[in-house]
Amino acid sequence: MYHHTDDGGFKAIASQVEWRFKVAQPPGSFPKGAYFTTLPPHTVDLCTKLLIPKRKTEFLFEFSGDDGLRRLDDGKGRGRYVFYSAADYIVARQRQQYKGKSEAYSMESE
Repeated sequence: MYHHTDDGGFKAIASQVEWRFKVAQPPGSFPKGAYFTTLPPHTVDLCTKLLIPKRKTEFLFEFSGDDGLRRLDDGKGRGRYVFYSAADYIVARQRQQYKGKSEAYSMESE
């Protein structure tokens, strides 16, 4: 599972031993929550698919499992790759796989 974010979000989450992804209200009619995806950073048209600005793809967190996450039911099929938690979402150290610049992850995974 991936969480794409900007510099401020990265610093706040990465500073914790257990990652805490805080609930926020996204634009539009999407439910309040902490959002995640199965789409990796090298996905073509990532920003369009996730409806996020490019600056929100600069940094990346990757973790195993989707414990407690719900698929987004937006009527447009995004639930195939967008998940969310209605409460702050905690990722324990043993589930953490990657944190850092998205471009560095892309180079490592190729």
